[in-house]
Amino acid sequence: MRRTSVAVGLGITLCLAAGAFAAAPLYVPGLALLLFAATALGWVSLSGRGVDVVRSVGDLTVEESMPLRLTLRVLRSGLPPPTTEVRAWPGGALTPLGSEAAVSAAVRFARRGRHRLGPASATISDPLGLCRATVFSASDDVLVLPRILPLHSGEVGGAAGLLWSRRPRTAAEGATDVDSLQAHRPGTPASRIHWPTVARTTTLMERRLVADEDQRPLIVVDSREPSSAEALDAVVRAAASLCVHLGRHGGCALVLPSDRRPIRLDPELHGFPELHARLALLEPEAGSPPFGCLTGAEVVLWLTAATAGSGALTQLRAPVRYLVSPHPEARWPTQFTVAGCAGQRLERVRPRRRAIA
Repeated sequence: MRRTSVAVGLGITLCLAAGAFAAAPLYVPGLALLLFAATALGWVSLSGRGVDVVRSVGDLTVEESMPLRLTLRVLRSGLPPPTTEVRAWPGGALTPLGSEAAVSAAVRFARRGRHRLGPASATISDPLGLCRATVFSASDDVLVLPRILPLHSGEVGGAAGLLWSRRPRTAAEGATDVDSLQAHRPGTPASRIHWPTVARTTTLMERRLVADEDQRPLIVVDSREPSSAEALDAVVRAAASLCVHLGRHGGCALVLPSDRRPIRLDPELHGFPELHARLALLEPEAGSPPFGCLTGAEVVLWLTAATAGSGALTQLRAPVRYLVSPHPEARWPTQFTVAGCAGQRLERVRPRRRAIA
């Protein structure tokens, strides 16, 4: 509107000068400016009333640094606007809208968490740029998930040999309590097939024993006292990546600070989308992971962004323990790296022998 005010003021000035100095030729540009300003203002105002901006988001959840697809539609009714330019989000590129009524764009988010994507806008202006009117769409809330990154073997042995070289125990070795049912795996003894379920559903199912769950690597996320927000983001990415990587190699379990028991993941990663969303919103104030639910675990991966992250590890009694942190300690070798964090295997916990009198 500032340009419109300038054009009106200049036109009035020229008309006053023409009357004051009897300079009739000045009436022509003065009246022309007033006419152009009035026409632009009326055209933009009337056409702007019939414009509506609608933004469609492909998915309200997206991983960090991955493109979130947007479709922007400008709905028109009434007087056609002279010139229309659109922005898919505040700060986005200004794109002229041609004969098509839709524009596609993509936005990226660098950090996890819940983000408010500001409204899209359509700016209507006259060909001379004297008058502008802007119409906005609604805002959207987007959940940005921690990115899944590959796991790389480190200096000693490699993660695969350390995490999955354990020999599976059989039912004769103490696994007698049934925990749940799962799809039948080739090579499983027929004694573990749950025949009532097979008869009812014609689907081959087997009993999952408690000992099977004890062997799953247990991922524990400690969000307390991170050295920085970036360090905590790295730990959350590492947790999500380990869940996917270990889950696909036989299953794993995840413990977050607010959990009372581990949340299990099978090779099909059922339930991982919910865990992925919880990891995206994890904050340092979430508290301490519960140690009670770690009893019986054979492999524990303790993830922390604190600079002194090994203090809590003294309370763990798992035979195999890992510290996964963006601040590796020199006294332990690095077995693997993931998402900017180093995985270091700690010393094995051995039971104390009683002295023989």
